[in-house]
Parts: sequence; C-alpha cells; structure tokens
Amino acid sequence: MLQSLEVLNGELTPKYDVNNDTYTVQVTSDISSLELKYDLPETSLVNIYGNENFLSGKNYVTIEVIDSDENVHILNLIVMKEEVKTTSAFPIEMMPVEVRKELPGYVAPLIAMICFFLILVSFGLIFHKKKIDKKKGL
Repeated sequence: MLQSLEVLNGELTPKYDVNNDTYTVQVTSDISSLELKYDLPETSLVNIYGNENFLSGKNYVTIEVIDSDENVHILNLIVMKEEVKTTSAFPIEMMPVEVRKELPGYVAPLIAMICFFLILVSFGLIFHKKKIDKKKGL
C-alpha cells in the first residue's frame, strides 16, 4: 500500500488517505499524463496503467501496488482534463450566399425541346437502319 501520493501537475481530491481507493484529479488542457510522487515500502512493487495521452473530459489511471505477500491494492484516479479552448487570430465572418429557388422560365421548355430532339434522332437512326436492312433483303 502506498504511504503517500501526490500529483505534481494536477489537483488530487480528496487528499491521499490509505483508507480511500478512488480519487479525482483536475488537470489543465495541456497535460497529457500525470507526474506522480509516492512513497511505498521497499518490498512493494507499483504498476501504473492509463497514464498517457489524456483526452478532454474523463480519463482513468489505475495504480496497482503489490506488497511482499503478493497482496494487490488498487487506486483509481479519475482524471478530469479541461477542454482545449481554441481562439482564432482572425475573426470568422459569414459571407451571405444568394440562393435562387426558382429556375428561369425558359429552362423547362429548353429541356423539353432537347429531349424531343434526342428522341427524334434516336427513332431516325433506328428506322433508317431497318430501311437499309430491307433493301439488302435481310
């Protein structure tokens, strides 16, 4: 079991108590891992998990302490990282966009004429080929 625990780059709440196993740590947006300072008996071993690449919001760090009798004591740190506040050197201005909802009056007749012409050409090619085939006797 840890005899003491300090977070050097964040605020540990509540203060470390050997009878407590869950803590909250507040860190600023530039912190990506905790700098921990702790004391433990010489015969104990400490493993720390999840102490890297913090994202904005909740992150979880687990401290596992194994004593000489191989008893495992686990401390849970809930790391609350501030969201990154972005600021721009240039103000963003929205430019007005003109949206035309109606098509000009000539568009629909123009499309109809193009379709009629394409149909006419298609029929002409089809029937022209049949006339050629009849002349050849096919």
